[in-house]
Amino acid sequence: MAPSQRSIVWEHFKKTSDKCVICQICKREFKYHGNTTNLKEHLKRIHPAHITPVLNNEEELDLNLSAGPSTFSNNSNNIQQTEPCFPSAPKRCRQLKLYGSTEGNNLTDEVKNSIDESLIKMIVTDYQPLSLVENSGFLEYSKKLQPLYKVPTSLSITTDIWTSDNNIAYLTVTCHFIFDDRLYSPVLATREMHESHTGVNIANLLSDILNEWGIKDKIVTIVSDNGSNIKNAINVHLSKHHHPCVAHTLNLSINEAILSNKDFLDVLKKCRTLVGHFKHSVFASEKLKELQTQMGLPVLKVIQDVSTRWNSSVHMLDRLVQIKAPLSAAMTFLPRAPDLLTALDWELITDCLPILKPFDVMTVELSGEIYPTLSSVIPLVRGLQHTLKSIITNTTAENALQKIVIEVIVRRLGILERDKIVAKSTFLDPRFKKAGFGLIENANNTEKLLMEELSDVLNNKHQEDTCSVPINSINVESNVLWKQFDTKVSQIRSTLSTGITASLIILFSGRLLGGGKCRMNE
Repeated sequence: MAPSQRSIVWEHFKKTSDKCVICQICKREFKYHGNTTNLKEHLKRIHPAHITPVLNNEEELDLNLSAGPSTFSNNSNNIQQTEPCFPSAPKRCRQLKLYGSTEGNNLTDEVKNSIDESLIKMIVTDYQPLSLVENSGFLEYSKKLQPLYKVPTSLSITTDIWTSDNNIAYLTVTCHFIFDDRLYSPVLATREMHESHTGVNIANLLSDILNEWGIKDKIVTIVSDNGSNIKNAINVHLSKHHHPCVAHTLNLSINEAILSNKDFLDVLKKCRTLVGHFKHSVFASEKLKELQTQMGLPVLKVIQDVSTRWNSSVHMLDRLVQIKAPLSAAMTFLPRAPDLLTALDWELITDCLPILKPFDVMTVELSGEIYPTLSSVIPLVRGLQHTLKSIITNTTAENALQKIVIEVIVRRLGILERDKIVAKSTFLDPRFKKAGFGLIENANNTEKLLMEELSDVLNNKHQEDTCSVPINSINVESNVLWKQFDTKVSQIRSTLSTGITASLIILFSGRLLGGGKCRMNE
């Protein structure tokens, strides 16, 4: 016998057996013995936005219903709604329209968008931090005003398809969001991919994961590699914004440069064979350890590069240079040792490492999990280009490698300065602003774009204020990639004076990143 449908709880619960029901929202299972009290309490505590106004009406509001038609004022959209309510009507139909237009238990898109717009306007007009919407007091206050309204949240995810040692393909999804001014990056799921890696199949698996967590409509961008299948899944089938992984693009740039340089590629293959021998021979590895101890050197093992690990070839070559002396000595004791590296081989490795190391530094910079990295992409790319051009080459192979990596960086990463999202992120970062760009026209175009967007947000309401972070307070790690940017910033002396709207942009960026009211030098 099916449970009674008179209570509103059955819009959110489904019977799975004679004594069990399941919540359709969170998929939690409950015992059922003909009484809906525990089900109703679950909805109240865990899903109040779905059910609170309805339950209140069911339990508490018979509220003069026998008096005939009642008129209620809807202050959210200034519409007077008159609705007759009769005590004999089903309780579900006696909901009072106190909270704006609804569709079932959800706000209409029109009402929700209107509330979202008012929330944004309040934050900008009153100079409030974006983290305001996370405060428990604000959330409680919002529920009292409109229980059906959910404060908008934005999430981004990164995803990748990888293969295990057992040759099984998996898809991993990591979610990124800011809470209490901290960046969190939890792994949501790792699922085996049984079907072929087509755009449709990838999109279906991603949808299942996002729907399980109830965040599909909150995703603002998805970061992945540049594979055509996963880009198709994100852009076409999921209709989400796709952003290419810059670290992956960097890895592709290195591989392209290495594969185009035959001399360096031949030496790299010899190094892989040499390292492989020491990795698989206990006698060879023990002899290397013994000789390092005798020479009074740190005991270091060889590092084997892996095709799927970015920049692992750089780490392998750098370790070989560090243990060159004990490694060469150990080779004389090995009866079945691979070919020795010649003096020219060592020279080539030593000369090419300065060209490859900046890529490793940039990859580390872009791999931070506790701080946002998108705004630093443009200045890092410019710093990488400057560093590579400043290297003085000594061999033909080194010169050829330098030229190809510079050309590849321009082709693969130079376009990011014209990418709207990346450019806006750099411009709004008080550490960089216009100084982070390589071409002033790209900075000016980004400024113009942001002014237009802010004008729309503020409804052309001009407000004067200034905000700043002193230019000498830039807090960036001192390494080779930042030298060009630091030099450029130190040469800037003029004060920003591009009008009221530009001041609003700087003010907004300062508030976004936690800045206070002070004067900013450009």
